[in-house]
Amino acid sequence: MNEILLEFAGRMADQGASQLPESYKQMATNAQFFLKTRMAGCDLGVRMGEVLDYRMNLKKGRITFNFEGGEDISADAQFIGTYSDDGSWMWAWGHPEMPNPMQQAAWAVQQFGERQEIGTLRSRGGPITEAELAEYQAICAYVSDADGVFMGPHGAGGQVCVCYYLNNQLKGLLPQ
Repeated sequence: MNEILLEFAGRMADQGASQLPESYKQMATNAQFFLKTRMAGCDLGVRMGEVLDYRMNLKKGRITFNFEGGEDISADAQFIGTYSDDGSWMWAWGHPEMPNPMQQAAWAVQQFGERQEIGTLRSRGGPITEAELAEYQAICAYVSDADGVFMGPHGAGGQVCVCYYLNNQLKGLLPQ
């Protein structure tokens, strides 16, 4: 389990957290290396470009990826946020309809932003570049010890961003 996530999950970020990077740049660099390595070392991560469709079950916190030939792979999931066609981002914790258990990874990123006074991680959203989107995804995956990230279309236009977990990293951590 990622020590950063454990500090946030225990809500101890303001009580002497020891594993936090000291800057946004350091966090983004560490996170992008983590995510690239994690996805390259995982069969599903390598196959993300082959996903034909997906389904999200918000009540169970699960995502199912559909592949050619009818193959399905399911994983635990955390909702990161949405990226609109106009280049706007909204964090999961900014979506009023999103169930709390599905936004815990994004919440941890917000707490890091609060602690380090990083406005882009504390604000609900707004216009961002594709490079910033990649950083946000990587940071959320890093903080929550995800196996990878996925972006797919959603009904309102734009894309939904999700962290997925294949090895039960979230069990016992999130409210049931």
